[in-house]
Amino acid sequence: MSRKILKGDQMENIRSIALKAGVSKSTVSRVMNGEKYVSEENRKKVKRVIEETGYIPNGNAIKLSKGKNNTIGVTLPYNNSCYDKLSNSILYQATKMDYQVLFLPTYHKLNKEKEYFSLLEKRVIDGLIITKYSKQLEELLTTKLDGKIIGTEKSNISKLSTIYPDRKKIYSHLFSEISKTGTNKVIFMTKDKPEFSKSTLDKFNSYNKYFGTPKEDVNYFTGLTEYSDGYHWAMTKISKSNVPDFIFANGDEVASGIISGLKKLGITHNKDFKIIGEGNTPYSELMKFSSIDFLPNEIGKAAFDFLLSEDMHISVAKKPLLIKRAWYN
Repeated sequence: MSRKILKGDQMENIRSIALKAGVSKSTVSRVMNGEKYVSEENRKKVKRVIEETGYIPNGNAIKLSKGKNNTIGVTLPYNNSCYDKLSNSILYQATKMDYQVLFLPTYHKLNKEKEYFSLLEKRVIDGLIITKYSKQLEELLTTKLDGKIIGTEKSNISKLSTIYPDRKKIYSHLFSEISKTGTNKVIFMTKDKPEFSKSTLDKFNSYNKYFGTPKEDVNYFTGLTEYSDGYHWAMTKISKSNVPDFIFANGDEVASGIISGLKKLGITHNKDFKIIGEGNTPYSELMKFSSIDFLPNEIGKAAFDFLLSEDMHISVAKKPLLIKRAWYN
């Protein structure tokens, strides 16, 4: 018999399937969900009626009948390789647990952030991982925590579950280590200004502790996110007469661009200056510069596991690692 696909009001529902098969609605639901504890006779009855009517079960409805959708959401502020390890860790764990992952770019737009929160209310996703907080998102979080949510940054919102790298601690440790070399020719890079980013503010305050108040475009530079940004910065901001002893770049990609740009100017890494990146990626391994490992693999796994657990709240700070390469040579 050819299969007829019925839509809208024509589509058979579970109640009519149950009536035609002479079984209960719960039996029909069990058959559709592939569950056990249904006699072979009743299973055949239900399947026969489904075949005769051409009924196509609504996958989302079946998932919702189980109380979950087997999908989690992950907000990302923008597309950048610094989130690759975290994303891959979440994806790997989701695959093991037969879950889907919905990546949700925000670009710090409040309407987008509100839209993604509504996915929890509508039960389109079972839980939400937030990788970066904007100011407006934090305001939203103080009043709206519908559904299971976990952040991968430190937050001042006590009721929000978090598992995060302690950036403040590692930044203070890094600048302390640099200060021990006796230099004060130290600069750092960020994407955002301190008033817009907690991690930038942590860098700012840690630098201030050891080297004095940093001045923008003198001791620190904003707006850098990728290789080309680092390369352009090196070519336009540095000359042989003003080479810093240490450069702390916000990302291994940025650090690699800086190394390449300065090399073109005849300024050699690990001879004329030292650089530290973030991410501990293959860039830092291949080009032999130090980097901070924020433990994204551990954090991604733990964040995903929390969403599937019975735990209602966690707050865990992970201690990042300073990976020293060519540090004292």
